[in-house]
Amino acid sequence: MIKLIVNADDFGIHTSVNKGIVKGHCEGIITSTSLLANGSEFESAVDLGFTYPNLGIGIHTCLVGGLPPVCNPDEVSSLLTSEGVLPTTYLDFIKRCMMRTIRYDELYKELAAQFKKIIDTGLPITHVDGHQHMHILPQVLPIVVDLMKQYGIKKIRIPREYKTFVNGVYNPIRFLGKVGLSTVADMAKRTVAQEDIKSPDYFWGMINGGQLIEPALATILSSISKKAGVHEIMTHPGLSDNVLNQKFDWHYHWEEELKSMMSISIGEYIRRHNIALINYGEL
Repeated sequence: MIKLIVNADDFGIHTSVNKGIVKGHCEGIITSTSLLANGSEFESAVDLGFTYPNLGIGIHTCLVGGLPPVCNPDEVSSLLTSEGVLPTTYLDFIKRCMMRTIRYDELYKELAAQFKKIIDTGLPITHVDGHQHMHILPQVLPIVVDLMKQYGIKKIRIPREYKTFVNGVYNPIRFLGKVGLSTVADMAKRTVAQEDIKSPDYFWGMINGGQLIEPALATILSSISKKAGVHEIMTHPGLSDNVLNQKFDWHYHWEEELKSMMSISIGEYIRRHNIALINYGEL
């Protein structure tokens, strides 16, 4: 049997993203999302989470992206830039880890605060994942696993996309980043399995991150239809490229991703190939 989780990341980061995720859930194939504790529209995302109970809600741990910490900046200063926000990219964060300038106690404090803020909403939490996948780094994963145990969370994203899968994206920097993170994900998969934490068998969407337009999604679904097991597709939908690209310098195709999630032909393909849409709570 083939099961598919379609997870929209960054719930709570912006009103346009929140509304796009809900629209893709109600009118398309999105089954799951992950909530940013430090998103500026966190409260409205929480309200929407209660309004749409069939939308699985995960914890989107965040250590990058230029966002503010949940903790008081003075308490987690080793995690922050001179502007008092988290570093912009995963490369910045990894460099800090390698140089050992990040204090472990501050890393634990910030992640614990993010978990607690989301758990305290009372929303049923299905899983954990991470902004730019930093949750799988060997410096971070032990903390994440410990917090998951504290709160009884048993499912996690392991972004282990096939290393040779390029799906029309021929950007060498993006490809090398994908290969590196997928290699780390191989190790993380073994670690969480030892802790009796579940993850999908297959992950898709890293190479197409922010650019998961309909042809790319169709190619992924073609591969999924040939592989029994549980798959996850990551997506980043939003209602307005103009609004979101003024706020975030990520060059995402927010509207096109939402359109692909609501495509009639995509939905028909999933039904025709008996792919069961689930969320992490059904894993």
